[in-house]
Amino acid sequence: MVFVELNLRIGSDSEWDRRNASERELNFDEQESEMNAMSADAAVKLPQTYDVDLLLRDLQTLRDVPTAPQPGPYHKGEWTGIALHSLGGKDSVFPSSPGMDRYQETENLRQTPYFKKILEDLKCPKEVVRILFLPPGGHIKDHFDFHTNFQFGIVRLHIPILTDPAVAFIIDGLRMNWKAGELWYGDFSRVHSVKNDSQIVRVHIVIDVLINDYLLSLFPEDFVARRRAEGISMTREAVPASEADLRRFICDFMIPGEYMPMFVIGKPLSTLVKGAVGSVRLMDGGLMVMVNNEPSFRLERVSDDTFSISGLPPGITLQFKEEDHVIREVALNMKGLPKDLYSARLGMFQGPSIDERRVALPLVAGTTPAAGAAPGVL
Repeated sequence: MVFVELNLRIGSDSEWDRRNASERELNFDEQESEMNAMSADAAVKLPQTYDVDLLLRDLQTLRDVPTAPQPGPYHKGEWTGIALHSLGGKDSVFPSSPGMDRYQETENLRQTPYFKKILEDLKCPKEVVRILFLPPGGHIKDHFDFHTNFQFGIVRLHIPILTDPAVAFIIDGLRMNWKAGELWYGDFSRVHSVKNDSQIVRVHIVIDVLINDYLLSLFPEDFVARRRAEGISMTREAVPASEADLRRFICDFMIPGEYMPMFVIGKPLSTLVKGAVGSVRLMDGGLMVMVNNEPSFRLERVSDDTFSISGLPPGITLQFKEEDHVIREVALNMKGLPKDLYSARLGMFQGPSIDERRVALPLVAGTTPAAGAAPGVL
């Protein structure tokens, strides 16, 4: 009996081991599948292709246009660009920044018919579109572009014009092999870098776009399903509103220093830590926000109590709570952004992105709607 019992026990242990091994193998397969999906999601080749000769023709048209160094401490200034589409149609180097203007084509785009046609054929809203140049020996070191993700509502597309196999283009540890004339999505919210070890200037068109159904139709269905599971901030049309209706949102509120990098671009970050007063005012039949008495950005109404911020993607909004015809709360809603926005603005990865945050911005009591208003502003 002891022998039989021992055999039974040994048999049970063997069966247990087999089950554990099977579960471990299944878990490994699931983890490997997830890792493969994550690797595949670092970059996606989209269906469109473009005529390289026409790309080069338009590039040649802009040969005398001065290029501007791109922002960021992760290169030495050798990485430069030309704006094709920007806030107010200006030659701005800042991607996705709040402002009083709307995104529109620049004079450079008007001179380049093929570039213009490419952008027109992409039936989704564009923010900043640039031609970016990296000379031989140029090095854009590891960094991440925190705001380029589906949760925040903006993604970055590339069309290489001039490239070379000796260009080491790395996204999330994976070396990219993008050819001239192809259209690519890259997840630049992951750590990435470029080192040009070739003998030519690397030239890409870089297109920041907002997300709509057309854009999603360019991606594989399984990719879109994974992004939907994480959350996508889709672009939304503005809701018409009368000046009389908008007047009820006039108020003043505090912007804590930790959130200032989202509202002020182009100033030293050290000047933002004290925070600022945001003042909602009427101007030209719409709402705008003054930051410390300077007109800073427009508000676009996207629902009864929620407004998008001009120049920024739909993943950041201001929401106003009203009681008895008085604004009682202003809330800042953000999706897919890291906690440390200062490090993020410098391209430094400091902790994971937060799926969704709602921050109550303290109201400033005792102010009148016209306090500190600029001429013509109520």
